[in-house]
Amino acid sequence: MTVADPEAEPDPEADPDAEPQRYTGYLIRRAQQAHAAAWTRIVSTETSSVQYSIIVALARRGEASQRELCDAVDLDRSTIADLVRRMERRGLLSRRRSADDARRNTVVLTEQGRAEHAHLRPRVEQVEQELTGSLSADDRDRLREGLRQVLRAR
Repeated sequence: MTVADPEAEPDPEADPDAEPQRYTGYLIRRAQQAHAAAWTRIVSTETSSVQYSIIVALARRGEASQRELCDAVDLDRSTIADLVRRMERRGLLSRRRSADDARRNTVVLTEQGRAEHAHLRPRVEQVEQELTGSLSADDRDRLREGLRQVLRAR
């Protein structure tokens, strides 16, 4: 058993009301760092969590324009264009002309993209468990709802 040294300096990280721990942005950044580290260790070093969100959006929709993907995963057009190009080069998705509007391209998952989704999904669930496994189901739901409210307010 270790006894605390009464002469030791208090750990500022231990006080949740001290700066910077009391700031939401600081906590979100730290949580994002934990997520990124877990993603790289457990899920993939090739497919980012943002790319996975594109895969999920296409798996749900079947096909989407790049504009629709922007809305679905909350990214700007230049970022989506770059991600789509990289994912297309990896064989995860393909672009084709829209049947409704020849001026518009739609994006669809390839067979390899569907296989990547199936391969990564259980690993994504592992990351979720690692990040929130110490929370009760109610606390996890409150955390998610709180974050959704923060995102809706911006």
